[in-house]
Amino acid sequence: MSGTVTKGNRLQVMARRELEKQGYLVHTAVRSAQKRGPIWISQTTDIFNAFDLIATRMDPPQPLRFVQVTTISHVSERVRKVDPVPINPGIASAEIWAYVGGQKRLDRRYRDRKVWLPRNYFQVYLKARNWEPDPRDRVVVGEAEPAPSIKIENLRTPERVPRILPPRPRKALRK
Repeated sequence: MSGTVTKGNRLQVMARRELEKQGYLVHTAVRSAQKRGPIWISQTTDIFNAFDLIATRMDPPQPLRFVQVTTISHVSERVRKVDPVPINPGIASAEIWAYVGGQKRLDRRYRDRKVWLPRNYFQVYLKARNWEPDPRDRVVVGEAEPAPSIKIENLRTPERVPRILPPRPRKALRK
């Protein structure tokens, strides 16, 4: 729990730091160098060929957490990879942490107000919940805030603005 965490790719390091902030002791999948033709590549050997991290906590005791880290666009691939691994829910949990990052953007579903989409968090998918996402299962990265905040800015005023110009006279219909 002390020292600099640098094992794994960038998302694994971020997930590992967040788990360590919660008091977990975390093991990362081992990286190995292999020679393929004239070049050397660094390849990760996943735990049970499915998980990147194992987290355990003794004070207070918590079940093991098997975590697969990915981006939000690759969740369905990771579900197919993790789902066949038999895990007893009483002993451990199988989780997929999907990172939602990028620049802050407006939610275009709302025309009358500015709603900013939350960014820079992990959405946690649990096998016990049949991989259904829940907004309460978010781990915000690098902030002390418990959940991402949504900033709303109104664009239109609720009261009606009076007309300044008189209406144009209508042209008479010619017969």
